[in-house]
Amino acid sequence: MQRKDVAMNGKADPLSKTSLDQFKQYFFDALDVVPLPLLISEGIVSDEIGNNNRAHIFFNQAFQQELGYTLDNMPDIYQWFEKAYPDPDYRQEIISQWHQVVHEAQAHGEKTVELPALVTHADGQQRWYAVTAQVDVAPNPDWHIVVFRDIHQLKTSLDETTHASLTDSLTQLANRRGLTDWFAQSAHRTALGTILLDIDRFKQVNDSLGHVAGDRLLTQIASQLKQFSPPNACCARWGGEEFVIIIPDCTYQHAFQLANTLCHHVYQEGFLWHATRHQVSLSAGIGFTEAGHHSLDDLVARADQAMYIAKQRGRNQVCGDPP
Repeated sequence: MQRKDVAMNGKADPLSKTSLDQFKQYFFDALDVVPLPLLISEGIVSDEIGNNNRAHIFFNQAFQQELGYTLDNMPDIYQWFEKAYPDPDYRQEIISQWHQVVHEAQAHGEKTVELPALVTHADGQQRWYAVTAQVDVAPNPDWHIVVFRDIHQLKTSLDETTHASLTDSLTQLANRRGLTDWFAQSAHRTALGTILLDIDRFKQVNDSLGHVAGDRLLTQIASQLKQFSPPNACCARWGGEEFVIIIPDCTYQHAFQLANTLCHHVYQEGFLWHATRHQVSLSAGIGFTEAGHHSLDDLVARADQAMYIAKQRGRNQVCGDPP
């Protein structure tokens, strides 16, 4: 730790090594009673990837008791990233986020940065923390205190609330809000295919078999949509007995083929209710747009017009307007 010389009798008297060691011990003893986990590292804080290692010189008791790591098995920041974030993809994501916030902090002359992170403890348990770290504006070796505030319960509660607000409670597909959120966040630059599907004569199912059967049929159709849709697609319940699938980076032919496959499978599978198999069919419409011309409302409107034509032509079929 650096400290300016103290003037005595007009002369500069450097801080003695003994005094510095005593101050370190006093400082560490004071931090040992802090109830939040914290560590001190020594080295340069840099926004350059691959040039950011720092030695750990102190863990307080709260850090060792809560996270389970000691200086012996966690000697530096590289070991921290390896053990605290064992999944390589998540580790790289966290490292990139740290470099970004450090760069922004240094650009604005800020002294601290904070990130939420899912930290793995020494025993393998994982918890969410708000990790607050000091950064140096001037690139010189120094001590840096990192503090961990447990936000696991808050984070998981918020995640559950967010998931519930974006998910249809019956089918567990995205709801209309969830689809809109997915569409906005994805910022697609590729061609998009949209399939709008409607269960033919669904009212008759509710009227003849009851609403419980109708709900069971909706969940069955939702499961089939997820089964056949590509991993990068978003499946949503658009409302009532209507479903939407949006497929990034696809062709019109791909969307049309997938819709045909779904209609054929649903018709062949039927709906088993109280040991009796009932015939079920879908009508589907295709909406398509080239890269760079994306509007969710426009895509769904095109698919809806095509689906209406499929209904007029006798149901249990796919219609679309090829580009």
